[in-house]
Amino acid sequence: MELRYTAIVLKKKEVGETDRLYTLYTEEQGKVRVVAKGVRKPEAKLASQLETLTYGLVIVVKGRGMGKIAGAVAEDFFPQLRNDFDILKRILESISVFERLVDLDEPDSRLFGLLKTYLSLAEALVRDGQSEKVFLLSEGFLFQLFAHLGYEVETGACVVSGEKLRQGDRHFFSPGQGGMLSGEHSAQSRGAFAVSENTIKLIRLFLSNRLEHLPRITAEARELRELRQVAASFPPVDYPLDKTATFTLDKIWIEGYKEPL
Repeated sequence: MELRYTAIVLKKKEVGETDRLYTLYTEEQGKVRVVAKGVRKPEAKLASQLETLTYGLVIVVKGRGMGKIAGAVAEDFFPQLRNDFDILKRILESISVFERLVDLDEPDSRLFGLLKTYLSLAEALVRDGQSEKVFLLSEGFLFQLFAHLGYEVETGACVVSGEKLRQGDRHFFSPGQGGMLSGEHSAQSRGAFAVSENTIKLIRLFLSNRLEHLPRITAEARELRELRQVAASFPPVDYPLDKTATFTLDKIWIEGYKEPL
């Protein structure tokens, strides 16, 4: 049986002497794993169409066992993302989180759209000379991914007392309880750490706006670090986000946003 997938290549792994195992996220079937036979041979032309972070058509022949790639036509390589090491590293981290959190063979057109939009927006930002905005966009992508999968961060009230967070108070994030704590309850959650009011506002913005609107948002370097720390500790799944990542810019602009806590 031949299957035609609109797919994004999430990762690849060498198997045997000349084969590769590919993990794709497809519009039609969700996450799938397929093998490409002989793709590492010098004369093989298929490999160039199946680079990580490639969007396009992938044709799979499915019989018993794992499907085999019979052909592929790349539509977008997102070339700008490959020209900057820091940008590429950040994008690949996000893709790795996505790949680990999403289950096999569960189609989700909204999730496919979120992933494709993230890569397209990041590509456009780099192309337009706004590479610094990719870092905040990446945090927004992760928080929207978490929420879509049922791991939405509680930002409106203390997860222990249920009381609304008050402006001017100290606030903490509890990884185990998946939300914010008021200062007086921070000792009741192991591993809780302080976050600023602006970081909480940013998470709210992430969860209340379409991904396409996030490039208009900006944040201080401190807030980016706090967002990274929250994302790297939640949800409780082991994935490779670097909590100590540094950012080369002192500020990323938030254009015209004011919101009370």
